[in-house]
Parts: sequence; C-alpha cells; structure tokens
Amino acid sequence: MLTKLRKQFVIITMSLLAAVILLLFFISNHYDRYWDDYDTYRIVKLVAKNGYVKDYSDEAIAMVTVEEDGKTTIMVNDTDLSDKDVKKVSRSLLKRSKKDWKWRNYVYSFKEKKDGVWQLVFIDLDSYSSSSGQFLLTIVFTVFGFLLLTGVSIYLSRFIIQPAQDAINREKQFVSDASHELKTPIAAIRANAQVLQNQTEPNRYLDHILSETKRMEHLVQDLLGLSKLDGNEQIVNFTRVNLSKICEEMILSYESLAYEEGKLIEDQIADDVWVLGQESQLKQLITILLDNAIKYSLDKSVIHISLKQEKKKAVLQVSNPSQAYSEEVMDNLFERFYQAEGSRHSTSSFGLGLAIAKGIVKHHQGQVKAWQDKGAMFLEVRLPVK
Repeated sequence: MLTKLRKQFVIITMSLLAAVILLLFFISNHYDRYWDDYDTYRIVKLVAKNGYVKDYSDEAIAMVTVEEDGKTTIMVNDTDLSDKDVKKVSRSLLKRSKKDWKWRNYVYSFKEKKDGVWQLVFIDLDSYSSSSGQFLLTIVFTVFGFLLLTGVSIYLSRFIIQPAQDAINREKQFVSDASHELKTPIAAIRANAQVLQNQTEPNRYLDHILSETKRMEHLVQDLLGLSKLDGNEQIVNFTRVNLSKICEEMILSYESLAYEEGKLIEDQIADDVWVLGQESQLKQLITILLDNAIKYSLDKSVIHISLKQEKKKAVLQVSNPSQAYSEEVMDNLFERFYQAEGSRHSTSSFGLGLAIAKGIVKHHQGQVKAWQDKGAMFLEVRLPVK
C-alpha cells in the first residue's frame, strides 16, 4: 500500500510540475517571440522610413514599391521567396490595416509617398534557418531537468509517507500485541465454560459461550496471521508445491461440510499444476475460498472450483450463485472487517477471510480479483507456476 502511495505521490507531483513547466515554457516562448518580432518591426519601420537598406543586409528583408496602377517594383529581395512570391505577398500586405505590423510570418511596414506610390518593406521570418543545435540543447536540458525532478520527487516521497508508515506500523504492532494478550483470557473462559458444562445439566447459555469463544479464538488467530502477512514476517524459503494435489485434498475436506449445508461442490482440477510457495498458506487460501463460497452461496446451490495452467500462471477460480452485491461492496470485498454502510445483515460483512486470502496471494507474487456475472460470484487467483 505504501509503495502504491509513493507512486501516486511521484506521479501527481511530476504531473503538476510538468504542467507548470509547460505553461511557463509556453508563456516565456510567447513573450520572447513577441519581443523578437517587435524588434524586427523596428528594423522594418526604420528601413521604410529611410527608403533604403544599408546596415541590414543580413536580414531576410524585401523592399517593394507599388504604384497606383498596381505596378510592383522590387527594390530589394534578400528573402528565400521568389520575385513572383514577393509581389504576391506585397499585394496581400497592402490590403492590411496600417495599424497592423505582422501577418502570418511577415513583419511589415509601409509608407505612402507624395506621388501616390506605396513603399512596402517586410521581413520573412521563415527565411531564417532555425538552429538545430539550439533545439537539441533545449531538449537535452528539458529531459535532464525532468529526470532530476523525478529523482527529487522519489527522494522526498520517503519523507512524505513517513507519518503514514509510522501509523501503519503502530496499528500492526497494536493488532499483534492485542491478539497475543487476548489469547490467554479467551482460553481461560473456554476452559472454565467446559468445566461448568461437565458439572451441570445441558445449558444453552454455556453452549453459546463455548461457541463464541471458539469463534473468538479463530478471529484472534486470523488477526495474528494477517499481522504477520502485513509485516512481511513470513520470510520463508518457498518450495515447489503441487497445487493440484492441495486443491483435491481441500475439496475432499469441504464436500461433507457443503453437503450438510445442502450444497454441492463440483471441481475441474488439472493435473500437475506446480507453483512455488508455502504449502500451509496455499491450503489456508483454498480453505478461505471454499468456506466463503459455502457461507455466502444461495441455498441448494452448486459451487464450482477449477484449476488450470495458462502460460506461466496457475489460475484457480471459485464461483457460486450469490445475491447481488452493490459496486461499493465489490470494491471493498478484500478489505478487513468491511461492512456495507447502513446494513447489519451478516452477508454484508466478510470479516477477515478474504483480506487474509489477498495477503497470501500477494505474498506469493500473485493476483486476486472478484466479480459478479449472471447471478454468480467469481473469485479468481493467479499464481506464477514453477
């Protein structure tokens, strides 16, 4: 989760920085170009006023006179345009307003002489060759700056998420400590209740106490297991495990339980699907998936479990007919103790089972997902094969 949080921080930070840099670059470029064009206009205006080109021979400048009958005479053409194009551009510029000084890529100025002849001077900005070296240098500095900012963002993200890391560590420590502390009083309650049960007549209240203490023991055990998964305490040497055999063994164990609930389990298990993992955790994973399917499936339904190999992945899928859940429930299905808001129905809360299943799958570098289709709930696990 913290890794995902760091990635989000870096992505958001770099996106904002990139947007700001692009905006500043656009504004700066627009500002510089405006003043470059305006400086060019000052040159054009000075040439038009003097009526000759002297010190500006290195400019891509053209000077043209246009008489009343439309006759056009080119006095100077230092642009990349042909004489025909210069005359065409000149006629187009003369139709422009005197207040204008730029049209397309032409910066121009014209002056009317006493004899009715117009003198037009313009500079063709396209005639200036762009500097490829300068452009390449800009790209290099941009890429270098972006990489530098990315590195700084990654470095700073460590400090940004540190409070979250500390809070999560405190939560994990509290859960672990509380679970260990609860084990002793729960065991004492169960032992005393069993003694009373043996010394008295059958009592439904004692039966309920024993049932709830058993449930609490399982809950504490689940909390400890989840705490270890979250804290990466399960650092073990994985071995090559036959997932097909594990599935067959766990299905055989749960067939009787499903039958007692009036449900059936149908399986389609491919032979010899091997994965690298811890056998006890994989058994717990399948136990959680089957238990969840039996508990939350509709009455007299058929539960399907399949295992196959797709390329380099072992695909384990469990499906069962179920009630329709909202999008909110599906999005939070693997969150611990999630309960739909405003609902107290037992099927709205999935406890710790699926959260532990997700932790086991993540510990085995796999993926797990859930979805609904045609009135059925699907849980799919993908694990790398060995």
